Amino acid sequence: MIKNGFYISWFIRDIPRPEGGGGQSNCDWNLVLSKLESLHHEDGSVTLKYDNGKREDRKSLSAYAQSDHFFIVFNDRENGEPFRRVSFDENIPWSEYEMQGADWDARIIFTDYELVYDVFKQFFDTLNVVSLRLYP
Repeated sequence: MIKNGFYISWFIRDIPRPEGGGGQSNCDWNLVLSKLESLHHEDGSVTLKYDNGKREDRKSLSAYAQSDHFFIVFNDRENGEPFRRVSFDENIPWSEYEMQGADWDARIIFTDYELVYDVFKQFFDTLNVVSLRLYP
């Protein structure tokens, strides 16, 4: 079992390995923050997973980035059932946005890095994410 239950993985394009890609168990907040800061102005992704050995407690939070545009995916469980929440802004009209080689709904894409920092810090501290900018 992982000591603190956290595992981080990352891929930062154009940064050589090991800094630009890899994973580590039992990570601390300083490592998470370092990888998020690396992602800030680069293309790639950072995923923080929590697993304490109980299937019902597994959850993960991912941030994907390209050209200072981001989207977030939070995988959790509610009443024993898995569910997913994503960044979403209903005030943006629907259109397609190309990111990381795929077309995405532009309403999930945002440019506010502070949201990335805030939800990762919240997840690391509480194992939960509460944000009006994640849907549903």
